Amino acid sequence: MKTKGLGREELHSMCTEQLAQRVKLGDVLSSPREVDHTAYFRKRSDVAAAAGELSRAGYSVNVSRRGFGTYLLEATETTDVEWETVDEFVEQVYQIVAANRGVYDGWGGSVVLRSEK
Repeated sequence: MKTKGLGREELHSMCTEQLAQRVKLGDVLSSPREVDHTAYFRKRSDVAAAAGELSRAGYSVNVSRRGFGTYLLEATETTDVEWETVDEFVEQVYQIVAANRGVYDGWGGSVVLRSEK
């Protein structure tokens, strides 16, 4: 398990880089798609608390055990990946994970290309 999470500056840089790559690939950022967030926790009670908060916020949540004392949380929501939306969902998930002593590992989702006619 990672012992240190992403700092705010590193997290912002990671999001900016990912969105810039998506734009280069021709991703239609305004198109909704499943966006997955991952986080790691050491305690079952912490991951359960974070999972409950994320579920109440509208995320579909899956928790699995990854060896002794490590839990993986995956939270999914269907949304666009416009710059402002990304800032909002990353901040929301990051805050919930951090408040429950977890390590936020980032987000991902498919690239949606404009269909050719």
